[in-house]
Amino acid sequence: MTAMPLPRGPTRAPLRDDAVDVLIVDDRPENLLALEAILEPLGERLVRANSGPEALRHLLTRDFACILLDVQMPGMSGFETARLIKARERTRNVPIIFLTAINVDEAYVFEGYSVGAVDYIAKPFNPDVLRSKVGVFVELYRQQRRIGQQERRLREMELRELELRHRAELLEQEAQTAEELKTLNEELREQQEALERAMTARNRFYASMSHELRTPINAIIGYNTLLLDHIYGPLNEKQEHGLQRTHQAAKHLLELVNDVLDLSKIEAGKIELTMQPVHFPALIDDLFVTVRPLADEHQTPLELECDTTSDGRPLAIVSDPRRVRQILLNLLSNAIKFGRGKPIHVHCHTAAGAIHGVEISVHDEGEGIAPDDLPRIFDEFVQLSNSQQLGGTGLGLPISKRLAKLLGGDLFVESAVGNGTTFRLVLPEQTGGSHHLRTEPRRRDTDGDEREVSREVARERMRDDGGAHAHEPSDRNDPAPRRVESGRARV
Repeated sequence: MTAMPLPRGPTRAPLRDDAVDVLIVDDRPENLLALEAILEPLGERLVRANSGPEALRHLLTRDFACILLDVQMPGMSGFETARLIKARERTRNVPIIFLTAINVDEAYVFEGYSVGAVDYIAKPFNPDVLRSKVGVFVELYRQQRRIGQQERRLREMELRELELRHRAELLEQEAQTAEELKTLNEELREQQEALERAMTARNRFYASMSHELRTPINAIIGYNTLLLDHIYGPLNEKQEHGLQRTHQAAKHLLELVNDVLDLSKIEAGKIELTMQPVHFPALIDDLFVTVRPLADEHQTPLELECDTTSDGRPLAIVSDPRRVRQILLNLLSNAIKFGRGKPIHVHCHTAAGAIHGVEISVHDEGEGIAPDDLPRIFDEFVQLSNSQQLGGTGLGLPISKRLAKLLGGDLFVESAVGNGTTFRLVLPEQTGGSHHLRTEPRRRDTDGDEREVSREVARERMRDDGGAHAHEPSDRNDPAPRRVESGRARV
């Protein structure tokens, strides 16, 4: 395009306090410089664009009072750019002034107006006239913005008036129904007491049913293992696939039963704690061995950093090592499953907050948790969308939170979408309070039934192996061979 001469007009003016954006589009830098010199006295913010695509990118993020658009540009012409601007709801009402030094025929002028231009100016032009035209559109934009602000203030005043009227009506109703509120409060108290009794009965039922269900579930897992190991004969591909799916479903059901049993014990205040010295990083090193198969499956590196005491000794507390392992195993399993194969960082150090003891943080580099989901992360049976895809009972984190409090500590979560998630387990130097150390009431010996199933499975295997196994399984809840994971892999 032909370069425009620099005007000798007014000198540069400072931006107005209520300055608006004006977009100038031309593929020649000298033309952009000339337009800036012409429009600077208006005191508005002038935004440059060297092409149609660059102008469209500006329009995606900013609002403009007016657009000065060159017609003849390489690549995307001014007419094509204008059509795209007018096709978008947010920008279709922005005034466009076409500037050209070549396309001055009536056909080009008509096309410019047909694509939505408000003016079509041929170069060279009078700088004062162009400045005045742009000034008119800028002032119209500023007035429209003021009208919009006034409308918003008017709506806010109407809402405020409605709120005050509604509040006055509520106060009047409260004054008239004081006696009704008293009656309702009494009914609510009675319902709360009934709910507490029902929850107590529910917890007893959960505990009883969990024990009753573990025996047949463990039997299913054990005999499935014998079938998958071809103890009772060979299987075809479909049979083996069906048994594997049944095996996984039974393991998941056992996880749920175990979690429900733990939850019922905690809610009933009948969890049993055994206080022993717990050393770090020894406990975490042991857990790394436990979760190594899961980490290898997800190709996830595990990293550990553990501080020492001032005299160089490992960190140690007095707590229940089994429950500490249970909490950290759940956190590590979750981090591996949701960490997208990136490194899992575990850091243990002396707690410096209100709880004096040790703090263990587990950080993953996964997708993170949305702010709206964070308050629900420790609620029972709550599963986020990604956790539903990877499976789980929705009880691992609630149980971990309650166990942490039971041990005198707490469990915290910090997360940002795209930056991963960090769980911080804080435990006191010594778990105190005799009210934690309660034993369970005696119930029918379902563990004995499970041991009998375990012995029967072992006998079947010994018969198949010709008596190669010289002993029966020890008393434990898993009746299947050691390679079968029928324990409690938390989700």
